[in-house]
Amino acid sequence: MSANDSFKPETLAGQLDSDVRPLKPIFLRTQLATDFRKPSNGWQRMTAIDTANPSYRGKCHLVRSWLIEFDESGRPWREIGLDESGAIVIAGPSKKDYGLWLDTGMHYPDFTGDPVTELYFEQMWAAAGVSAP
Repeated sequence: MSANDSFKPETLAGQLDSDVRPLKPIFLRTQLATDFRKPSNGWQRMTAIDTANPSYRGKCHLVRSWLIEFDESGRPWREIGLDESGAIVIAGPSKKDYGLWLDTGMHYPDFTGDPVTELYFEQMWAAAGVSAP
C-alpha cells in the first residue's frame, strides 16, 4: 500500500474475525482530527479547556497526523499526535490525560489512514516518554 492510498478496514481482512474486531493490535497513521484551530484570544483559550486532557491544552492545533494503536476489540488504546515534521506533540493516555481518541467511542472501522508497524509505534511511544495509567 502506498502512502497515498487511503487505508480501509477490509485491507486487513485476514486480521479480522467475523465481528470485525482485530485479532491482534493494529497500528494506524491518520489525518483525522488535524484541523484544530489555534485559540486566538482569551475567550477561546478559556472555552477550549479540556479537563480530560490537561497536557493537550494549546497543542492540538499543532497535530498534523496521529498514530493510533487499536486494542483487540477495535477501540483506540494509545495515541500519539505528530506535527508537520513528524515530531511528537502529544501522547496518551497517561496518568494526567485520558486521550482524545479514547474519548470518542469510535472503533477501528471508523478510521481511514495508513498502517504503521508495531515497532515504529513502540519506538515513538518510548520517545514520547508517556507513563500509561
